Amino acid sequence: MKTADILQDLQRRIVAGYPILMLQTHEEQRWEDLLAELVPDLDRGLITWSVTAGPQPVLNDGSPPRTALEFLEQLPQYPSEHVFLLKDFHVDLDRPEVVRKLRDLLPVLRQQKKTLLLISPVSTIPVELAKDVTAIELPLPDAEELREVLRLCLSHEALMVPPLAMGEEIRLVQAALGLTAAEARRAFSKILLGVEQFDEALIPQLVAEKRHLIQGSNLLEFFDLEESLRDVGGLEALKEWIEQRAMAFRPEAQTRGMTTPRGVLLAGVQGCGKSLSARVIARILGFPLVRMDMGRLLESTRGGSEQNLREVLQLMEAISPAVLWLEELDKAFAGFDDDASNDATMSRLVGRFLTWMQEHQAPVFVVATANNVAKLPPEMLRRGRFDELFFVDLPNYHERQEIYRIHLSKRGWNPEKFDLDALAELSDGFSGAEIEEVVNSAIIESFADDRMPTQADLLAARERTVPLSVTMEDEIFALREWARSRCRAATPDFRVMQVMEDEERKGELVEYHQKKQPRWMQLAEHGQFGAAILDFIDVTDNVTWPQLIQQFEPYFPTRGDYGLVFRSDTKIVICVRISLQFAELLGDFIDGRRLFLHPVTPQSLPAHERPQLPAITELPSQKVDRAVWLPTTLRLIPPPQGSGRFARVIRIRMGK
Repeated sequence: MKTADILQDLQRRIVAGYPILMLQTHEEQRWEDLLAELVPDLDRGLITWSVTAGPQPVLNDGSPPRTALEFLEQLPQYPSEHVFLLKDFHVDLDRPEVVRKLRDLLPVLRQQKKTLLLISPVSTIPVELAKDVTAIELPLPDAEELREVLRLCLSHEALMVPPLAMGEEIRLVQAALGLTAAEARRAFSKILLGVEQFDEALIPQLVAEKRHLIQGSNLLEFFDLEESLRDVGGLEALKEWIEQRAMAFRPEAQTRGMTTPRGVLLAGVQGCGKSLSARVIARILGFPLVRMDMGRLLESTRGGSEQNLREVLQLMEAISPAVLWLEELDKAFAGFDDDASNDATMSRLVGRFLTWMQEHQAPVFVVATANNVAKLPPEMLRRGRFDELFFVDLPNYHERQEIYRIHLSKRGWNPEKFDLDALAELSDGFSGAEIEEVVNSAIIESFADDRMPTQADLLAARERTVPLSVTMEDEIFALREWARSRCRAATPDFRVMQVMEDEERKGELVEYHQKKQPRWMQLAEHGQFGAAILDFIDVTDNVTWPQLIQQFEPYFPTRGDYGLVFRSDTKIVICVRISLQFAELLGDFIDGRRLFLHPVTPQSLPAHERPQLPAITELPSQKVDRAVWLPTTLRLIPPPQGSGRFARVIRIRMGK
């Protein structure tokens, strides 16, 4: 759940009279600030307490209570309709007298309309309070919140980065997801210090800041994102597929009805780049790459293996978005057939993992590699577990050229000094790993002779190498036959591409250009109203409410008997006479910080666009005694002073 959803849930629970809520988070200060903004909207007071500072504010002029028990004994003396934020209270829940006092206070809390919020990094509820305390895990900042953190960092005078494009902001924010607001602020400041413009190299630097998230786990291994698309020769179909799926992780993808991609299985010949592709996939997505050691899951103690798997999957969801890399999956589940399925432990592991692959909601993208897919359980290969199955075959002529070029360049040698065409032609049947070994051997031998590597060195190294396609010809043939009708080729059919290129050169392919409607109109016509609104505001900027209502009226009902007001004061009106659907959609976008309200002067709007209400130009500190109108426009960027109270709105039904 997003921060706005949790705040709304907390609001409902407080109003409904929940006596005690256990809030689990490491971001104490962030949530204290959010609750300090929320509670006044409920017409309730807020009291904070910690063992070091005592209650704030103090109830009377006497000595403030320091211990938890002393504070609880004083709690009934506070006025009714208050919320109490108790910090690190989990420490005191080990004391029987504190637990007993909480149970004694339950009737008082309900009667006086008071709620205790116990905030701490862990959620430990004594069995005596299990039916009276509701545990809520508070989420980390979402993409829109981290975008505000990024913009705040960019405004710092020590940074000289020019304003970022929307796509560049999204890339940095996606790479920071999973960090707390404070961690993200430090990470942004670190990688942007001394940078004069955005560079893709910033993404792996930012992702590396998440290494600490898996410290202490011997079942997971963190990998730095050192490889990029330039390090992969060929596999264009796989690259294109991954780049498309990366778009589905963007925040605006949810408004198009997209589901989060679950993963991909890479099957194929050994040494053809499956493991390298896994590392590059994480780089494209901008997520941390974490490899799970399947062998270490198994333990001799009863239930130990299942517990290890549960801990791994919980940790992956906690650090998401992330890429979970399962290398040589066929070996991990080797022998899982009708005979071996009598192993109860392995059966439970496979069943639990398959269920998680299909049901998990966290943005964890699974990349699995396998050499012999026939050994995998059939249920693992069906859609719903993996989005796609790709077959990585031996490289073709064009890919072998590119692989030679890549490995020579990585070692600092100019590829133009070698005849790559001849090398690619003579290396038919060689895998990428075997071509790398040819290049490496030629360079080593020339270095030993104290001379420059030559074409002859590469050819000699190639002659001495017996490729896997020769030693395992039957196995590779069988694998290709299995994949022919079951997998998608990672390399497109170059024969088809060649024909298309020839036709284009001959002028046989004619490209027809038609004037297209604006994208927001196309989205609206296809029923994607949320995405259409965001796109329209993006291209128009500073959109007035009447302008938005008029533009979208042809596509769905925009006018009605509802309006939007501020949660902090429901007599301050933002817009009037809109439909319920329109009010709900825009309210969700504003609460979720997808859209931002910018106050403007009434004179900046045409007279016919102004409601028949007294106008104000800023949010007052006190509640107003009659209905007023605050003129605003809609933008995709927050106001200079921050969103604050402008990000909390609510719909109301208006009178006739």
